[in-house]
Amino acid sequence: MPRAEPARVWLRYDEEASACPACASPRLTHLDAFSIPRDARGRRVSFLTGCYDCGLLFANPLPVAGQADRFYAAEGAWAGKREARTRRLEATHARRIAQGTPTPTHRPRRRDALFDALEPYIAVHAPPPGARALDFGCGEGKFLDRLQAWGWDTCGIEPSAGVAFLRHRRLESPPQDGSFDFVILHHVLEHLADPLDLLRRLAGATREGGALFVSVPRLDTLPQHGDFRYCINGRTHPICLSEVCLRGLLARAGFATTARLDQRELDEALTDGRPLRLRLVALRTAAPVPLPDDPLDSAVDALTRYALARAGLGARMQRALPVRLRAALMDRARAR
Repeated sequence: MPRAEPARVWLRYDEEASACPACASPRLTHLDAFSIPRDARGRRVSFLTGCYDCGLLFANPLPVAGQADRFYAAEGAWAGKREARTRRLEATHARRIAQGTPTPTHRPRRRDALFDALEPYIAVHAPPPGARALDFGCGEGKFLDRLQAWGWDTCGIEPSAGVAFLRHRRLESPPQDGSFDFVILHHVLEHLADPLDLLRRLAGATREGGALFVSVPRLDTLPQHGDFRYCINGRTHPICLSEVCLRGLLARAGFATTARLDQRELDEALTDGRPLRLRLVALRTAAPVPLPDDPLDSAVDALTRYALARAGLGARMQRALPVRLRAALMDRARAR
């Protein structure tokens, strides 16, 4: 009778990253382990790895190469869940065209909490003639519809659906000609293994002095909102970023952060009052931007406060164990 494979007491994966997927630094540390949906290789547990040089946190091992592209492709799972809604929007637009009233699919609101908060930094409601806006990951085009109604020349990039491009120009990638005055990056970075690469490409598309608005799940307030899997889940969100980390990545790409939008009315309007989102405004600059010191510290602090506030005595005792041993115990429990 074949002997059963012994249970592992020290979890290690052959595919573990040895360098940061953003800044390529080899100075990494395993901060924790967490359960994930069974992935393509059959893994049930991932390491939460942090980079000392840029502060990025990522699920380690990272998802299989190309997994995100397949998930967000036009024929992928993300688009499939929204197929019926996309067809309704396309039919509505076609009907309005036939009636001679091609109004936006999404009507601009009289008051919009997000764009009102942006107005002190970007003239969203009254752009100069010829001002150009790019929404990377524009979805159905809600932001672009509003900007177009206010006079912006609007372009978008979206692999999952084409409904936005019934009204707006579709681009396949950010043009490296510095032609855009305003770029939107609304909840895209957390879906990518290498956020710095995209920020650098968007910097190439933005004129000097042009503005970037970026929003991601807010790791720093994890102890308050408590939604760990919104910040990182190893599948659709393979990375997460503290504010210090995001400011540093923006600086590496050529953006100087000028504001954080954390007005209470934004959270009340968009996230039921919970501080779930980090929203930054940054300007394209040719001058070097200083990098933050100790960029990993704030992420470690947020994770520690979150764990201590929610862990019972047994979980607190487990946190004293080495991460690889904790991961092995978690893997054995998931296997049962």
